[in-house]
Amino acid sequence: MRLIILLLSISLTACSLTGDEPDTRQSPIENPAMAPFTVHQYVSDLSTQLSHIKGPFKSSARIAVTSFYLADSLETGLAQGQGAGLSQQIQESLITQLTQLGYNIIEYRLENTINLSASADSMLSRDISKLRQRQNIDYVITGTLTRQQHAYIVNARMVNTQDNVITSAANTEIPINVMWGDEKIQQRDGYIYRSEY
Repeated sequence: MRLIILLLSISLTACSLTGDEPDTRQSPIENPAMAPFTVHQYVSDLSTQLSHIKGPFKSSARIAVTSFYLADSLETGLAQGQGAGLSQQIQESLITQLTQLGYNIIEYRLENTINLSASADSMLSRDISKLRQRQNIDYVITGTLTRQQHAYIVNARMVNTQDNVITSAANTEIPINVMWGDEKIQQRDGYIYRSEY
């Protein structure tokens, strides 16, 4: 019995002395992938769906496209973190795409005069006092964003301003990392950003 215990302890000691050393080589760190498409490409799905209008519709109808807010904080909640700028980009892409499809899109943010500065000039404003008092708009395209774990669910609708009836509706998913990569800490323009966990 003593012989068995002695042989067992020797074999265990030998195993601990010849154990494999941990692999200290570092594997290359892969940068997190961006979404496969741009916001503009995801929004084209919305444009196509919105063009399926129910009921009578005049080709001369004047349409305004508004910003898209988070569904749980209308008027105040824009997408933050990796989605920063997403609300406005959806609006801008819809304006471009629907104009290209032949719809009569109205730029209601247009001022009466061109504003010149040392480095830029503009006619667009969100200051209501600089805009026309009366906007002749027949339909409004508006919508909401709902954040999920992997994507924003975007719901859009075209609403008749005379009777508030929805004439067309659309929805799509836009990945969270469509604007920026999905790494937890990022540096952009000299600032460090930490995304949500």
